Amino acid sequence: MDVRSLERAEEAVALVGDALRDAGAEGELSHGLLLRLVDEPDAWGDEVTILVGVEDGRPAALVTMTGSFPALIVGFGDPGAVDVAAFVDAMQTAGRRPDAINGARRWSEPFAAAWEAAGAQAQVGRDMRAFELRRVVRPRPPGGRARPASPADAAVLAGWVVAFGEDIGETVTAEEAERMVARLLQLDDLLVWQDAGQPVSMAAIMRRTPLSSTVALVYTPPHLRGRGYASAVVAQLSQREL
Repeated sequence: MDVRSLERAEEAVALVGDALRDAGAEGELSHGLLLRLVDEPDAWGDEVTILVGVEDGRPAALVTMTGSFPALIVGFGDPGAVDVAAFVDAMQTAGRRPDAINGARRWSEPFAAAWEAAGAQAQVGRDMRAFELRRVVRPRPPGGRARPASPADAAVLAGWVVAFGEDIGETVTAEEAERMVARLLQLDDLLVWQDAGQPVSMAAIMRRTPLSSTVALVYTPPHLRGRGYASAVVAQLSQREL
């Protein structure tokens, strides 16, 4: 298998875009990440790794790593037939060593094992999966209402983004959180649930592909949890996207 290191996301989309669409839910995260890089090449600074494994002229797997986030792998066939160690070699040559591996377990586990065989510690980060929503069943409404986030909310929501990162074990700096919130506000992709005149929960559209929108960044401060705010704001945002 030939592992190609690509500098531009456009090259990767041209090479693996069809394969990512055919991969269904397993390919949506990687596809959305590449499309984000097409629109914003500096979204994660200079530390962006894009590797495509090609076998017999066809893409076999894609590995991406943005910043210090876990490496993400998605494949297009039988994981046992793909030389994941070749990706390890390519990443080591580029000076990139992830602390964790994300992706569907049938791909992330062999990839993590290949790192361990090479003498590096890289564990499976999350048992990742995507849930497809075709119809919203409204939860029991809590007090308050949904509304688009506004610039006046930016400071509060940036703090929530930092706290969200702490909850999932992925550090987000205050500066990164501010940039993320500013981008989402510009795109009108950040929704809050407001109660008693104050934002109490949020949800965002983090990625889009030709086939889907991805709802993520769902957060409610600990002292406000258990009241149905997150369910309500996710339902509202999901209905908007449908």
